[in-house]
Amino acid sequence: MKTWIRLIAWTSMVLLLTGCWSKMELTERAFVIAIAIDKGEKEELELTVQIYKPVSQFGVPSVQEQKSAFINVTLTGSSIFNIIRDNSTVTGRRSQFSHTQIVLISDEIAKENLTDFLDFFYREPEVRLRTELMIAEGKARDYLSGRSLIENTLGSQIEKQLNFASEIAGNTFEATFLDLAFQLKSESESAMLPYIFVDSRFRQSLVQGIAIIKKDKMVGKLGPDEAEYLLMLADHYGYGVIEIPCEREGAVKLMDTFEILNVDTTMTPAIHGNAISVRFDVQIDGSVGELVCTSIRDMKDEQKFAEKMKRLLEEQLENVFKTLQEQKTDA
Repeated sequence: MKTWIRLIAWTSMVLLLTGCWSKMELTERAFVIAIAIDKGEKEELELTVQIYKPVSQFGVPSVQEQKSAFINVTLTGSSIFNIIRDNSTVTGRRSQFSHTQIVLISDEIAKENLTDFLDFFYREPEVRLRTELMIAEGKARDYLSGRSLIENTLGSQIEKQLNFASEIAGNTFEATFLDLAFQLKSESESAMLPYIFVDSRFRQSLVQGIAIIKKDKMVGKLGPDEAEYLLMLADHYGYGVIEIPCEREGAVKLMDTFEILNVDTTMTPAIHGNAISVRFDVQIDGSVGELVCTSIRDMKDEQKFAEKMKRLLEEQLENVFKTLQEQKTDA
């Protein structure tokens, strides 16, 4: 009898433990998709938060197309924490950062002091350290305004652009809050962040190039043509295409292309008395993409084409070295 009483008592306790003492209702949360940080005109900071707004899948298609899947809320203040709190008074919901995909920082702020503005994100438990970071040319909030091309929100659109620009085009570098912290805590105190700007010809935002960070400031940037060679030196290059200029005169302004499938870089330092030198061994595997001004008919032509590529790559890699030396950074 005592055994049954004990069993009933333990079962009752277990059933009571299945309850919860706190709750998080979806209708009480505002899910933040993207954040843009700018310098305010009167206040120190201007923060734009892009919030996902669920859209009903039912109804007339023409009406659905007019509805936006997100809203932007812009507020100013002297601290990010206080602005976030004020944001809730506008939306009527508590901001939720667990689904934030991208944080854009204007180059104006990045050139003054970058790390001070990021302290909130490192301390906020809801913010994932794997959230992507990006430097924006001009006002960061402008990249969150308008209509997205394919994705439901502009935050998601920019994140997709970053992923493919890094993995497929090879002209930028993906960096998260965690990556930035590790880079700035390294011996060189230098870091790389992706860069976004608006192409004036087509009025479209492009994710290309790399912003160079030294200690707590942005000290320069590399365009997409230079960024891919920096990624090769840093052994972060995944996949991309290299253009090779035509040498013959009078040729059309097209170029041969070489598809890079893999890059393996080894860095070896050596000390010679009071001097130090560093040797970079860059092994590139790939295949010809298209030939416009070059003909490859036999092994001799193939070797000649490989030597041409080698000269081009060495020249471009050395140019990147010079740029980094001018900026006094070791990215």
